[in-house]
Amino acid sequence: MRFVKLVCSLLAACLLAACTGTDVETLLRAPQLSGQTGAVQSALNRYLGVTATLRYPASGEFLSPFLFGDWDGDEINEAAVLYTSDASPNVWLAILEPDGDDWRVTQTIEGLSSEAETVTYARLRDAESLQLVVGYGSAQGDRYLVVYLYSEETLQELLRQQYTEMILADVTGSSETQDLVLAIPGDNENSGVTLNLLTNTPDGFRSAQTLNVGEGDYSGCAALHAGTGADGQPWLVMDGWASTARNSLASSIITYDSETGFLGTYYPEGTGPSTLRKQTLRYDTALVSTDIDGNGTIDIPMELTDGGTLMEPMDSRLKFLLWQDYSDADGGHTCFGIYDSEYRFFLPLPQSMRGEVTVRANTSGTGWLIRSTLGGTTYCEIRVVDPAEDTDGEYLRIATIGSQQLQYREYTHYSGLNAIDLQNGVALFE
Repeated sequence: MRFVKLVCSLLAACLLAACTGTDVETLLRAPQLSGQTGAVQSALNRYLGVTATLRYPASGEFLSPFLFGDWDGDEINEAAVLYTSDASPNVWLAILEPDGDDWRVTQTIEGLSSEAETVTYARLRDAESLQLVVGYGSAQGDRYLVVYLYSEETLQELLRQQYTEMILADVTGSSETQDLVLAIPGDNENSGVTLNLLTNTPDGFRSAQTLNVGEGDYSGCAALHAGTGADGQPWLVMDGWASTARNSLASSIITYDSETGFLGTYYPEGTGPSTLRKQTLRYDTALVSTDIDGNGTIDIPMELTDGGTLMEPMDSRLKFLLWQDYSDADGGHTCFGIYDSEYRFFLPLPQSMRGEVTVRANTSGTGWLIRSTLGGTTYCEIRVVDPAEDTDGEYLRIATIGSQQLQYREYTHYSGLNAIDLQNGVALFE
């Protein structure tokens, strides 16, 4: 949703620029801000002597150039601003302290490129202060992560590291601080993925261990996800590029041994490196692992050949999937259903339907019908239409996909396949 809002804002800016002859950079130089952010921007402009150009992160949890938090642990929130000026094309980071009803700049520091890909903060060093984490991208496609430490009105780099993906999570089981895991670029396309665990130790926040995952199998890391196993202990799921063309994904599970202090690769009972990779191999790169059922564990998608029958032309658009979390010796929880690759959503179905249903296009071409393979009973219809489409009181909204609605119509009752079940279980992908 944040991504959609940002795109809408930029589109609006472009349209306004086309109408008025004003370029987008000018629009971003002096946004009409109010309240706290407006006061911070005014203070920064006074300090610089020019109007700063605010830099919006391209992705991540925070899509604003302004962040507020207790960076130094003094129980007073400071401000951080991403900006550029005419003096340098690179992104700069400014820290401002509250000063009565106003703000004052205490530190500015130049970033590593002209683009900030992501920005966030975490308790990496202690339980009191927050450290700023900024990811920078270069024109050559390289990515660098910097962790900034702010103390006694001084801003410095705590870490600078090239990376491909990162995650902030409680990997080591600490109750006071968070850990940082970075996927490091390999030396070649067959070197697998090197994970670097950075955590708080008696010697401070530092790199504690590196772990190589999938040597000869992975050409890079596509995504990292944090969750918990059946024993409640934290673990990671890594989605790796399973080909040098980066058109397929497979997954590995990473756990942390608190006794030895090391990360390790976990293989569920009955599997090994090649078995797990084969089971989790999929060719739609939007299918990253996620907590599909909201139970706290990370589920890995598996494409099924025995899920049911897909009639033409739906066989080129739909896939039967089984999401599995592998959290215990019995295989953990599973979630069965259909994935629509055109509209990027997953629709859960009752487990009892696996192998027993046929899916065919509806008569209007707006969706599909789910029917029993034996007997030909039609259970329901799923369609994606304009919200203004006449429902005749028979179609119910399941979800909103962009400017369209995902709707459901029941024909024959089937336990676990109703509007409420689907509303609660549908998952949308970017």
